Amino acid sequence: MGFPSSTPASPSPHRPLRVLVAEDEAVNRMTALALLRRAGHSVVTVEDGPSAVDAATGGEGGGFDVLLMDLGLPGFDGDEAVRRIRSHPNHNPRLRILMLTASATPDGLSRCQSCGADGVLTKPLQLEALEAALAGAPAVSDRPAPNGRPIDHAAIATMRGLLPADRVAALTAKTAVTLRTYHADLDSAWNEGDARQAGAMAHKIAGVSGQYGCVALRRAAQGLEAVLETQGLVGEATISARQSFDAAYGPALAYLDGVAAGG
Repeated sequence: MGFPSSTPASPSPHRPLRVLVAEDEAVNRMTALALLRRAGHSVVTVEDGPSAVDAATGGEGGGFDVLLMDLGLPGFDGDEAVRRIRSHPNHNPRLRILMLTASATPDGLSRCQSCGADGVLTKPLQLEALEAALAGAPAVSDRPAPNGRPIDHAAIATMRGLLPADRVAALTAKTAVTLRTYHADLDSAWNEGDARQAGAMAHKIAGVSGQYGCVALRRAAQGLEAVLETQGLVGEATISARQSFDAAYGPALAYLDGVAAGG
């Protein structure tokens, strides 16, 4: 998905770019770092909103060609960081800012579109979409689901084509650990009646799982996030969304464990 902007497109993708990645989720940050470096780009990563603003406005406007900005960041969110960068006296007017989000809610996408960014990449971050965005493509969208199957094996196949097998296994193992942690946190929030925190954990699960091809879990987590935002923890829609999420979670973890073990 993209939208108009007065900011010029990035330079030709045929030369290495200097890319700033603002992403608080360690697994997603490591994946973006590996893909970008393998493509020959220079990469700097930060983990929160204030650090993103500092990096993008330091020196000669930070010296970056492209900024990949996660919507949900500690300190302040990515959309607020973009506004501060664009209004900063030392901002680089040629910096192309692309938002990253796993959100399926209208509010999340609206925030991406209204903050002054040049476009939005929906998670999971796809190699083809990333390359097009770095080349200045005006619109980027999700890759369609693989014939309704719960796992998109092409995601891991792409990673294996770019990274050593042991690196892919290590990243996938970290992803499985991260998802188990987020699932436990979602359960805790649910049991405590905290719909907002449960939705936040569903959002994180959607962002992490999709990167590794767990499309059924990603969509179930997005659905759960959306219904928690509008209806809270009560009602048939919430119960149904939670059941769909639980049904997708086990197979996704089993798949990731298998990939981590070399399968």
